[in-house]
Parts: sequence; C-alpha cells; structure tokens
Amino acid sequence: MAPGSLRGVAAFLALIAALALLAYSCAVNPVTGKSELALVSFSEEEEVALGAKAYTPAVQQQGGFYRDHALEEYVQGVGMRVARVSHRPGLKYRYRVLNSSVPNAFALPGGFIVINRGLLVHLKSEAEVAAVLGHETGHVTAKHSLAGYQRAMTANLLLAGVSVAAGGRAGVMELSSVTASLFENGFSRDQEREADWLGIDYMVKAGYNPEGAIRLQEYFYTQLEGGKNPMFVEGLFRTHPFSKERLDNARALIAQRYPDTVRNPNYTFNETAFQQATARIREVQKAYDISDEGDKLRKEKRYPEALAKYEQAIAREPGQASFHSSAGRVHLIRKDYPAAESSLRRALRMDEESFEPHFLMGVLRYQEKDYRGAIPELSRSMDLLPTKQGAGYLSKSYEAIGDRQNARKYAEMAQ
Repeated sequence: MAPGSLRGVAAFLALIAALALLAYSCAVNPVTGKSELALVSFSEEEEVALGAKAYTPAVQQQGGFYRDHALEEYVQGVGMRVARVSHRPGLKYRYRVLNSSVPNAFALPGGFIVINRGLLVHLKSEAEVAAVLGHETGHVTAKHSLAGYQRAMTANLLLAGVSVAAGGRAGVMELSSVTASLFENGFSRDQEREADWLGIDYMVKAGYNPEGAIRLQEYFYTQLEGGKNPMFVEGLFRTHPFSKERLDNARALIAQRYPDTVRNPNYTFNETAFQQATARIREVQKAYDISDEGDKLRKEKRYPEALAKYEQAIAREPGQASFHSSAGRVHLIRKDYPAAESSLRRALRMDEESFEPHFLMGVLRYQEKDYRGAIPELSRSMDLLPTKQGAGYLSKSYEAIGDRQNARKYAEMAQ
C-alpha cells in the first residue's frame, strides 16, 4: 500500500475514533451510583426491548422452555422475592426454566432470566435457587449485559471503519444478530464477583440464608475440580468464569457483612418447599438422561440405537414434546415419512411454541414435494429462531412454486 494510502487509512481511523468518543454519553449505574461512559445511552424501555429481541431466539437455540406450569410459578415466585429487594425492583422480571440438560443460567438486559433444567435438578434448597437467580438478577441490575453490548457496538464501529478505509463497504451491525448472541458473550471475573455479592445481598434481604450461596459455589467447585463434569464446562463455566477465589470471596463477604444470619432461623433454606416443588422435574430427568444418550448416538449416526433411546424415554415420559421431536428427526433422516409426521405432530400438540418440530415438519413437507405445506412450518420456525437452514429451505420452497421474489429474499438470508 502506498504511503499516501496509509496516511488516508490512519486519518480515517482517527476520525472514527473521534466520532466514537463524541458519541459517548454518561449513564448512572443503578448499583454503584457512579457515572459511566456509554457509546449509546439506553432508556429503561430500550433496555427491555433489547433483551426482548434476544430472548426468544436465545431460548429456542437452547431447547425452548420446560413446560410445567406449577414449576414455572414457583421459580418466578422465588425470583420475584429476590427482585423486589434489588436495586431495580420496578423492572418486569421474567424467571423461566429452560428445557436443557446443560447446567447453566443466563440473564439478558431488561430482566429476562433463565435457569436450565440441568442446573435446577441438581440444587438442594430454595436458598440455592435464590442464589442463582439473585446472581443473574445482579447481572441485570448492574447492566453487565449492556456493557457487553457496548463493547460489541464499539468493535463493530471500528471494523466498519477499517472496511471503509480499505475500500470496502461499511458493515452495519444488525440488532437481532447482536442481541441473539448477548447471552453467549460471558462476563468478566470482576462482573461475576460483583454479581455474586449482589446476589448474596439480595437473598439476605429477601430472608434467605446466605449459606445457600456458599453451598451452591461449593457444588460448582466440585464440578470444576479436575474437569469432573464436562457439562459444566460446556454450560455454566463457559459463560460464567468460576474460580476458588470466588468461593473464598463469598465466604469472606458473608462473614464480614452477615455474620448473624447463618444460624438465624429467620433466614431460611426452604429445603422442604424446594423438594416438593421440584419433585416432578427430578423424576422427569431420568427420562431426559436416556434421551441425552440418544442425542449422542444420533450425532454418531447410530440411528437405530438413537431411536431406541428416544422411544425408551417416551415410554417413561410420553408428555415431553422434545422426545417426540427427537424421534421425528431420526425418522426423517431414515426417510420414514409417515413415522416422522406422527412424531412431529405429537410434539407440536404438546408444545406449539417450539422451533425444532416446526422446522422438521417444514423439511418433511419439502422432501415430500409439498412446497406450499412446507412454507408455513418453515416460516413459523424462522419466527422462533432464524436459521440459515430454515431460510434455505424456504428459498427453495418459494422457488418451486414460482415466487421468485421471496425465493431471492430467503436465499440472501441463507448466505
């Protein structure tokens, strides 16, 4: 590159950096009370809208909601007990259970908080649930997810500047693509430590024994030590960096700030209430363990064995939509279309708001050359979770019925 061109690039990047600095404004952190620089200042309504845009695809990408109305009410009740004493009690918090065996929990801006079935089933008390939900609530109240979004916006601005300076097109950061990945960005150790402290503060104010937070982190440490549980590495520890230092810090905080609570009967564990509220999910987990074995076999292309596992899971728990959807997927792979349709119809009757059976039903219709029947199923799957695969099948379906405008539209989305 010629010296003049290099000077032009440097000047353009300097301009981009200057514009970024000018765009920054100050926002008050509701937890610390301090003013912080922000590339874009979000109102509370905008923060909620940002989280809402990411919520559905984030949930669907990880398995959808676990459908148990009584359990949903219980988890929402524990969460709200914590939220009411938080720094931002006025947010409309949503605490839900995700239908995933991966032990994890996540929070999105605006109060969208999820705990996975695979984590909930291993807890021992309501105080431990409060510790998890209090920690995630802390991420929301301290606006940690928004901080990650700010970093993404800054990086996108700089990348766009490099592209333009090099003669390319300026990339435009699509809100949907950024928000859908918010829950995957993870948090820094400082943010995790702050969320730990906030969670402990909130659970104590809500009347829970903070020893529940210690028991929770001790359990995490046993799963981390020596890589004992790879599911935790795949889930919780990927997005929530854990260390023994965090456990020691939590112990020290409680000893310093709440020494009179640990043996005080007014601060509860609510173990009996928890055991009663979660009895069903522990029973159902036995069938999910079998289904998870089926998932491993399917990925190894051992389809007859995988199908046998799914059928075994269905025999134990016929009311779980995901088992029928998984069986339908295998039938579809084996081109047993009548069996695939039967399984997928059962899955949709049990959970019409699940991405996977809609997508698979659309693929089934396409493979049967019923293109007009494929389009509504694939469109519904795209509403729940936009995917390149769904867009690709939609493009080909529209092409097959002569709708070239929509065929081009979805072809571009599939790239």
